[in-house]
Amino acid sequence: MKTMEQINNCPLNNKVEHGENSYSTSGLTQAGIQWTVHNGQALQVLQQLPSETFNCVITSPPYFWLRSYGVDGQIGLEESVAEYVNSITSVMDEVFRVLKNDGILFLNLGDTYYSGKGESQGQDRKSSKRRFGLRAVDKSGGLGIGLQQKSLIGIPWRVALEMVARRWILRSSIIWYRKHALPEAVKDRPKRSYENVFMFVKDRKYYFDRQILQYEDQEDMWTIVARPKATNGLKTAPFPDELVQRCLNIGCQPAGSVLDPFAGSGTTLRVAVESGRPATGIDLHPKFCNYMIDELRRL
Repeated sequence: MKTMEQINNCPLNNKVEHGENSYSTSGLTQAGIQWTVHNGQALQVLQQLPSETFNCVITSPPYFWLRSYGVDGQIGLEESVAEYVNSITSVMDEVFRVLKNDGILFLNLGDTYYSGKGESQGQDRKSSKRRFGLRAVDKSGGLGIGLQQKSLIGIPWRVALEMVARRWILRSSIIWYRKHALPEAVKDRPKRSYENVFMFVKDRKYYFDRQILQYEDQEDMWTIVARPKATNGLKTAPFPDELVQRCLNIGCQPAGSVLDPFAGSGTTLRVAVESGRPATGIDLHPKFCNYMIDELRRL
């Protein structure tokens, strides 16, 4: 095991500027596991990475008009469903390229409702970041695709089907039952309790270890408490460690390299390196990247 002095003096443990608003920082954990954090647009950073680099990708992109992170150029605030789907799938095109042929992508996406009622005047007890003026989903016109008011848009499946049209192989639509999640304040429909975790591959033959799933009642429905690790007030939307760990257990060989192109607070990176797997994360928000770097340097 390396000492902290060896890690801090390691040539990997440095910051490389890529321009006024982007940088990359790499380091090693005390166990010698490499990590890298890139600050910048996911698509642009991915375009600079070599092909067939990663064994596993675990990510959760910003959902359509659910959060504003206060940073220019973020995905999730597009004016149409088609633009959002294209933003996500364009990034996934590059993920396809940098993923090894026997690798797996786990893509977590949540859905959104179309309201068409104009700007909301209410308060969202789940998150203050969900009330940020007139959203595209609040405007009249059905988002240009004929949606009626109160309609569930079907965002996850719109993205998934477009990815299939772009060469991805959709192997499973895993249901993540978000146990103990804060319930929605709705009266005229069932309260949502799950999200999709799509399992994609790029080749018919790929690494997959289903041994851990044999102990589950339903292999494609994962009951995982929706209580992520505290992020000291960082305004991001992390998913729980257990979700990342399960993806790694079934879809990434020991010591395999891991990528999260929408890394947020760095849950994927932290869980990956703690399990002995080198990890790379990308995020547009400088505060998120700085938080990730600080957390990873403590490992």
